[in-house]
Amino acid sequence: MILALDVPEQFFMARTLEELPLYSKVQEFCEAVSAMLHESDIRKNRKLHDQIDDANDSIDSNLEEGFQQPSDAAFANFVVIAKGSLAEVRARTHRARRKRLVNDEQFARIEELGEPLGKMMGGFIKYLQASGFTDRGRHADAPRARRRSQNVRT
Repeated sequence: MILALDVPEQFFMARTLEELPLYSKVQEFCEAVSAMLHESDIRKNRKLHDQIDDANDSIDSNLEEGFQQPSDAAFANFVVIAKGSLAEVRARTHRARRKRLVNDEQFARIEELGEPLGKMMGGFIKYLQASGFTDRGRHADAPRARRRSQNVRT
């Protein structure tokens, strides 16, 4: 019996952040958090609102900054920070729910998106740390310095 697997013929390195499957999930989560901040009573607690908003912005910003790093190990460090910001958003949203500033439906939506995203980020961190890529390939088009040939007279 032969099983056909849906595996791409060739693996490639993402040239843009948008090519990473993780990134669309991050965008979906961040948009859900922004909607919750806009629609809930959390605005009544300005400090908590701003903390969640700042942590939410940090997720996307750290992925963008990390993607520009020259190695996968350096990128992984930024994904670790983004994952920490994700955990902060989830924890502070939980606190907002306890204070009755977000409703159960809003909280459930953040958890529904946040829990699997955290796991996905964890797996991506492990991949990046194990990959060993030191030149992520996006800089291949940059001009390289030419070696000067030495004139040797005999």
